[in-house]
This record gives sequence, C-alpha cells and structure tokens, in this order.
Amino acid sequence: MQLRTQHLDSASGPGIDPETWKPTRPSEGLLDAPLRSRSATTGFMVEDGRLIGFASRPEKYAGEAFSLDFNITHFVEQYPRVPYHDGKTIRHHTFDFFTVRKPGIRSCVAIKHSRRVEKSGIREVLKLIAAQAGRKVADEVILMTEADFSRNQRFNSELVHEVRRHPVPEHDNHVRQITAEIIGVVTIADVVKLSGLAAEGFRATVRLIADRFFHLADVDDRIDYHSRIRRY
Repeated sequence: MQLRTQHLDSASGPGIDPETWKPTRPSEGLLDAPLRSRSATTGFMVEDGRLIGFASRPEKYAGEAFSLDFNITHFVEQYPRVPYHDGKTIRHHTFDFFTVRKPGIRSCVAIKHSRRVEKSGIREVLKLIAAQAGRKVADEVILMTEADFSRNQRFNSELVHEVRRHPVPEHDNHVRQITAEIIGVVTIADVVKLSGLAAEGFRATVRLIADRFFHLADVDDRIDYHSRIRRY
C-alpha cells in the first residue's frame, strides 16, 4: 500500500529562521476528517511535528495516546481503506488508525464511542474484514473505545501535547547532558533539582519523555514530580 501525502510549500523568505521555525509535516492519512455529523468533534492537532486529523473525541484520545506509546513506532490516521464483501455487495471501510507496534506488528484500528458500538454494527464489519483480508492488510484488526484509555493515559497525553507546543531546545539539551550517566530509576523531582531549572526543568523532562529519552518506570503512572523514570 502507498500513503497519499498532502504537499505544503516550503517555508522561505526574509525573516524565516529554519532553526527557530520548522514547517509542520503534513498528514499521512488518506482522507480528511468527515464533516457529516452535527455532533461530530472534528479537528486536527500537531504531534511530534506532524499534522494528525481526528473526527471524534475518542479519536483525539487515541492519536495523543499513540504518540506517547513507547511500543508504537509509527501510526497514521484515516488509513487504510479496505474493501470487503457483505453478502453480494462490495463495501469499503476506512480505519481510523493504522499502527505499527514493536516488533513490527501492524494493526488496523477502528475507534468508536462505547455508546455507539452496538448501534453502528462495527463489530460485524470488522469480523468480515478480518476474515476476508487476512494478513495482506494487517496482522490484526482492533476495535477501541474511550474506555481503552485510562485517565492517567489521557492526562499524560494532554500534558505532553501542551508542553510540546512550547519547545525550549536549550533546556532539553541541558537535561539530556546532566542525566546522560544516570543508571537506574530516579524521580522527575530528582531531575528537576539537578537541572536547576525549577518548573522549566519539569517541562523539559516531560518533553524528553515524549521524545523517548526517558521512560516511565510505571507505564500507567500519571506524570508529576513524584513519577519514577529511567533512561532507555
């Protein structure tokens, strides 16, 4: 399969410092978020410098959580579009996400609000696709709802998303340097104290968790000063 990418004009011209401002990479998804429902929550966000579209609040949760999941090496929203037979009729279904997890497990992920799962008939559609497509499309087909993301996962994802909006490379580099020789588990408070940056040291540490320089020792822990982290 090939991914269709949108094209953006390169940023250039007077007053543009490429070290200060870098253009956002386009979405890799096949489709724009649909606008067919008045109750839909549609929009986009930027995660790790790339545009990610979403068409519901659970999809937003998923995009933020996948961006922070250390086991997911890549993900694409609104991809792939898969044909399947429903009786004698050929239909198509576009998955909300395609993820690649260590060690290379490909997953087609459908996201639905838990209250709409049964009414939507999505379980039957996914069973048909899984039976007919096999591993040509993916290694597994998954249905997820907002209930699959814990409160701590949502909190951490929102925190990382917010902190990443305000990068301070010199702070991140400083924390990288002073913790380069750390062995074992420490708390974020330990790193902040060592950095001498106070609250900015906390924000730098959160960005480095997102960049996978640090790893939460307790995977489902809520990120705060008492959180235990370790180097990779």
